[in-house]
Amino acid sequence: MKLKKCLAGISLAIAGSVPVVAGNTYVTIQKNDGTKSSFLLSAVPKITHTADSLKVEGDASASFLLSDVDFFKFTESDLTSVPTLKGDELRVVYLDNQHVRVEGLAAGSQLSLCSVSGAVLSQKQASADGFAEFSLPQAKGVYILKTDKQIVKLVKK
Repeated sequence: MKLKKCLAGISLAIAGSVPVVAGNTYVTIQKNDGTKSSFLLSAVPKITHTADSLKVEGDASASFLLSDVDFFKFTESDLTSVPTLKGDELRVVYLDNQHVRVEGLAAGSQLSLCSVSGAVLSQKQASADGFAEFSLPQAKGVYILKTDKQIVKLVKK
């Protein structure tokens, strides 16, 4: 496994990269399901592995099954933090294959989830915090999300 070979040199890579990089350095581990965990390397952490797991011990500690880890990398920023939306931006987040959360809306704005043919399937009003959640239809396909200012295509697989 390529990941196991990379783990053998990870301690050397951390020791060599932390003092050289100005600012904060993070190690980010991405799992096969797309979730990421970032750890601040303010001090050299202890990273170990066994036949089936990867363990990071430092300011924060975590353990990951090697079969679940897609890759890891060193960065100068926390890849798990979500950037703040600008006033005119809209963020659509798939919570799972059944639910979508829309963020960055004006409080009280109207939203409609429509079929490609234009039939309105569901309507919502944005909360005071500027978000709304929709349940997607059971059928796979393309759906249209209409807000006061934008139209977004959603694909359910």
